[in-house]
Amino acid sequence: MNEEEIISLFYAKSHLETYKVLFPLAKKGNKFATYFIGNMLISPIDQTVEIDILGGVSYLKLSAKAGYTPALEFLGNLYAYNEKVKNDLITAHTFFYLAAIIENKVDIGYHLIIEDEFGISETDINKSREIAKSCIEVGLENCELLRK
Repeated sequence: MNEEEIISLFYAKSHLETYKVLFPLAKKGNKFATYFIGNMLISPIDQTVEIDILGGVSYLKLSAKAGYTPALEFLGNLYAYNEKVKNDLITAHTFFYLAAIIENKVDIGYHLIIEDEFGISETDINKSREIAKSCIEVGLENCELLRK
């Protein structure tokens, strides 16, 4: 299934039905399916899938390793704003910055919102950027941030 088909399925069926269709695709490494499995495990819209934050984060990281930038942005939001995940602004910034690098949009993006909204220090910003650049250099599949 391609991205559009998965998005349509995600909104057309119950999450339990969607999960049953996407799970085998996610196991085969489909980055779109792994993203939506992660999304459903963290915040199911219709409550037909049991919440599993750690499992959801794992699936989002698999999708992110495959270069799917919405997964990086979802992870950034989790680490910045979600009370179910320990807030870590450097990690949130890094996920957002990685997405910006991949999309070649470092002059715009959520990482800048994190900088402004939370007033993180220049030292922390530089640390985040270095982690992100390292992930790009070694490849997302080998990125330490996505292994945790």
